[in-house]
Amino acid sequence: MSSPTVASLSSRQVRHAFQALDGLRLPTVNSELLCREFGLSRAELEDPEARLPYATLDALMERAVALSGDDNLGLHMASLPVVDPDDMGSAVIATSPTLAESFERGARYQRVWGDGERLRFEETERGVRMRFTPVGPWRPAHRHQAEMAMAQFVHGARLLTGEDVTPLGVRFVHPEPKDTREHRERYGCEIAFEAPANDIEFSREDAARPLLHADALVHAIFERQVQKILSALPEEPGVAARVRAYLQRSLGGGDSSFAAVARALHMPARTLQRRLAAEGKSYASLLEELRRERASSFLQRRVSIAEVSFLLGYSDPSVFHRAFKRWWGMSPETFRQRHGG
Repeated sequence: MSSPTVASLSSRQVRHAFQALDGLRLPTVNSELLCREFGLSRAELEDPEARLPYATLDALMERAVALSGDDNLGLHMASLPVVDPDDMGSAVIATSPTLAESFERGARYQRVWGDGERLRFEETERGVRMRFTPVGPWRPAHRHQAEMAMAQFVHGARLLTGEDVTPLGVRFVHPEPKDTREHRERYGCEIAFEAPANDIEFSREDAARPLLHADALVHAIFERQVQKILSALPEEPGVAARVRAYLQRSLGGGDSSFAAVARALHMPARTLQRRLAAEGKSYASLLEELRRERASSFLQRRVSIAEVSFLLGYSDPSVFHRAFKRWWGMSPETFRQRHGG
């Protein structure tokens, strides 16, 4: 079992990935060989209490893409939903009163599946939105995870309501793939790439749709079970990891100020400062670290320099240029030339 200071996810998530890959029947992907390659055992994947580092799932998906040559692997994995009768979190979602409330429950109880705040539920002017933020610095696996998550939201909305629900729009942070015909068919709505966040929005009418299996009594029973599971989990990563997770979601698309972070973590600003200092961190250092990582990632993904400055939360591009030269010892333009962006 992983250290409580390392962000981890339930081993069942990795098991579901293997099951989805098996269901695709890819001739070049063998789940048993992959298990051995990553030092995983079937017993570990079947253990309901086991937690694995997020990097394990990231590396697994990247290896599966390389072996299969499938540039849309995330979409294809989402087409084969895995039903887990022991997943109390999914049971809570399925028995919620409405689609919007099922999304809210998914965000509220997400630690059943993994640490951090990958999922965020928001109300919008037009309806509701679910945001998905992978854990850690950007890597190729995150594109496939984001596309799979959005496809699962669409599939889940239709399955749970029994209606042909179509989202208002889907956005991704990664560049547009060469061929998006399958994406447009799967999501059935407008798609934006190189956006500030991975998210999907549903209309107010669809958000209010009742679920086919809504049951207040059964729902309450499942919620109690989920709360017991949460109480038995190892200590969550420290406050620095929570601050970083908030900044990942808000940078370039929301309020990433220190005051906003303190409000989101429900603690006074001075308390947050003390707890960060106790972990040898500060808000400024975490923000700078994240900006440095994202600047490199954006430039290698051919995002314009002006857009990178905006996405990193800089109001003045000249400030971004000075910061970048301090981080990398060269200008953003030179960095892009040297790294083939």
